Amino acid sequence: MLTEYLKELQKVALLTPEDEHRLWHQYRVQGDVDSRLRLIEAYQPLVFKLVMQIRPPDVMLMDMLQEGTVGLIEAVERFDPTRAVRFSTFATYRIRGRVLNSLRRIRPVEYSLEEDGQGEMPLSTRLADPESDDALLGVEDDALLSQVWRAVDDLPARERAILRATYVESRDPRRIAAELRISLSHFYRLHKQALSHMRRLVLEETHQTRRVPGY
Repeated sequence: MLTEYLKELQKVALLTPEDEHRLWHQYRVQGDVDSRLRLIEAYQPLVFKLVMQIRPPDVMLMDMLQEGTVGLIEAVERFDPTRAVRFSTFATYRIRGRVLNSLRRIRPVEYSLEEDGQGEMPLSTRLADPESDDALLGVEDDALLSQVWRAVDDLPARERAILRATYVESRDPRRIAAELRISLSHFYRLHKQALSHMRRLVLEETHQTRRVPGY
C-alpha cells in the first residue's frame, strides 16, 4: 500500500504561486469543488514530509498518513487566503496536530509529555507545538512571527525565560532548569504551559484584529 501511495505522490504536480492564487479564488469565491481537490492533491507531499519527520511506527505509517490528509483537508476548508499567512504554514499546524493527537490516543505512554531517557523532550511533544524549533524555522511570515513574539512578551516571567532560553538561545534544558532551580520534569511542564499560553494569546490577537473564521 505504501508503494502505491509513493507512486501516486510522485505524480503530484506542484503549484506555482499564480496557480495557487487562482485555485484559492476559484474555490473560495466561486465555490469550485475541483479547485479544492487540486489544492488538497498539491499539498499531499507536505503531509508525507511531516509524517516522516514525526516518524511513527512502521505499522502505523499509513494510518498516520491518512490522519495527516484529514488535517490537510481541514486546513483547506478553514484557510482564509486573504490573510497574510502562507497556507503551508497554516496547514503544517493542522497536519501535525492531527497526527500527534492520533498517536497519543493510540499509544499514550510512548508519547508522554515528560522527558525521554536522554533528558530531552520527546519529538512528539516538540512537533505538537507551533513554536517548536522545526516550526519556527518553517514560519517565514513576518506578521505571524510578530504576533508570536508579542505573545512571548506577555507571558509570565518564568515562562518567558524558558521559551527565550530554549528557542532564541538554543540552550540545554538541563542547564535552564538548574539556573531556574527547578526539576527537569517541572521545566517541561512549564515549557508546555508557556506554549499553551502563547498559542492562546496569538489566537486571541488574531480574532481581535482580523476576525478570520477557523483561526
